[in-house]
Amino acid sequence: MFPNDAHELLFVGTRGGMETQIVERAGVAARYVRSRPLSRSSLAAAAGGVAANVVGTTEALPIVQAFKPDVIIATGGYASVPVVMAAATLRASAVLRKARIVLLEPNVEPGRANRFMAGVADEVWGAFAETAAFFGRKFVVTGMPVRPEIAARPTQVEARRSLGLDAKLMTAIVFGGSQGARSINVATSGMVARRRLPPGFQLLHIAGERDYEWMAAERKVEANDNRYRLVAYIDKMELAYAAADIAVCRAGASTLAELAVVGLPSILIPYPHAADDHQRKNAEVFTRHSASALLEDKKLDADTLYWSLIDVLKPERLSAMRFAATSLAHPRALQTMIERIVKGQIGRKSGAPSAASRARV
Repeated sequence: MFPNDAHELLFVGTRGGMETQIVERAGVAARYVRSRPLSRSSLAAAAGGVAANVVGTTEALPIVQAFKPDVIIATGGYASVPVVMAAATLRASAVLRKARIVLLEPNVEPGRANRFMAGVADEVWGAFAETAAFFGRKFVVTGMPVRPEIAARPTQVEARRSLGLDAKLMTAIVFGGSQGARSINVATSGMVARRRLPPGFQLLHIAGERDYEWMAAERKVEANDNRYRLVAYIDKMELAYAAADIAVCRAGASTLAELAVVGLPSILIPYPHAADDHQRKNAEVFTRHSASALLEDKKLDADTLYWSLIDVLKPERLSAMRFAATSLAHPRALQTMIERIVKGQIGRKSGAPSAASRARV
């Protein structure tokens, strides 16, 4: 994707997170520094965060200087702060004079780390036009990259058969992320136990490993005629998206990007404890565009979930929601980002291609 494949990648982050395992499996070179969230919960927490990031910046300086990146892409987490501060310091001292700093902001409203780093960034990439209100001319709508398997999904009939579902029935999928979502699981379990789902309708519930055992036990005790399939996990989420007519899920940025790319209507239940309530703000954009219905977690129970589904499961509404979801998609997000790098457009709304044929990111 870069000219002549002339590129080098280096991941710099903190140890221990899921991203560490992903990077290692991908075979990407990695280095690690110390960092902590920029907390405002107390004076001690704030001081501890500042101190950890100062130490992390000191650790990042030799890493960045040795690698000599052309572009630094910060994904918005607190682990990005030391690397961006190190790059900004080296650029100010003319060691990395031409380096460009980009922030990736997946949510409508930016988190504390990206707000803090915005002053030294050349450009900010994101999926929501509304985010420009926080970054002004630095903001470029690129979308969020989605795995190619999601976009190149199988047909609905093929997906339903692969998942052991009836190929002819209208289908809802319920999920809450890899670990599941307790409130969504409890409401869904109660709904299928006490309510009769509409005829011609089936539900695939991806509960997560944590809650699967007790939910499976409940279904054995509370058997009913509902067409309901419970699984702990699906490693090919593209099958679930392809099988579904509607999704019930949280409102994380990656999930919303996937829903938009596949044009899937949704009932969004934002995680109520997300930092700065960012999931609710994400969901509100989708509801304003009529791509989703919003159900607050504090109002979620078996009955509100049931009636939300009944309200949405009308052919004309589903059709309108599918169109609205697709209108929010950015299927070329990754290509757009790469083009801005290789054409030397970072920091400029438009620009002539750079003469450089080698990129370090």
